[in-house]
Amino acid sequence: MKRILYVVRQTAYTIFSFCYFLGLAVELTVRGFFLLTLGGKTDENKQKYHCILQRKAKFVVNHIPGTTFNYINTPQETFEKPSVIISNHQSHLDLMAIMMLTPKLIILTKNWVWHNPFYGIIIRYADYFPISDTEQMADTIAEKVSKGYSVMIFPEGTRSADSHILRFHRGAFYLAEKLGLDIVPVFIKGFGDVLPKTSSHLHPGQLSLEVMPRIRRDDSSQMGDYREMTKRLHRMYVRKYDEEVCHHR
Repeated sequence: MKRILYVVRQTAYTIFSFCYFLGLAVELTVRGFFLLTLGGKTDENKQKYHCILQRKAKFVVNHIPGTTFNYINTPQETFEKPSVIISNHQSHLDLMAIMMLTPKLIILTKNWVWHNPFYGIIIRYADYFPISDTEQMADTIAEKVSKGYSVMIFPEGTRSADSHILRFHRGAFYLAEKLGLDIVPVFIKGFGDVLPKTSSHLHPGQLSLEVMPRIRRDDSSQMGDYREMTKRLHRMYVRKYDEEVCHHR
């Protein structure tokens, strides 16, 4: 009986969350139309839209049914200085968690996300770019950075099916080197349990997002070339994941 009640409850949570998501997508599309299409794609209007996205993302992450969320920022990172933000990738919910960090954020996404019929237009209104065009759009990204925006990339490139850390691609570290940016590592936990890659249903659980110390471009002891940084940061995330798993046990 308990199992039946659990399934019914989580199914209800999933349906409610999906309906809320569709409503939110419509709202953000309409607000983007009035603010950016009719109002003009000025820097001021872009900033207003990003602030709306941050507020909505923060609300969503803190109100996922059956979950609790913990935000850890021990270094007291303000994100005022542009950087390349990286994070491990577990779930469709990860993007919302990253969006709540700062309104001055450009996220590089997969092509299918950029063209998604439900929220692709929101991604385009926000000037999130397809990751496949990173090198071609480096000048455009640099222009955003000059206006105070940070750039966010998931180095794994795809969601992990079991939350383990996958191989890192070099794009994030190449971009950081090319644009002369610091790197801010972010570690998410629990998102792969609440909405696994292999499931379409929400599950109860504890979510957390931890901002780790900034790796500064001018610190030669921390920064190698982008190939070395790819390997070094991957090892750091693997150690962090292993520590979190052992602590949880």
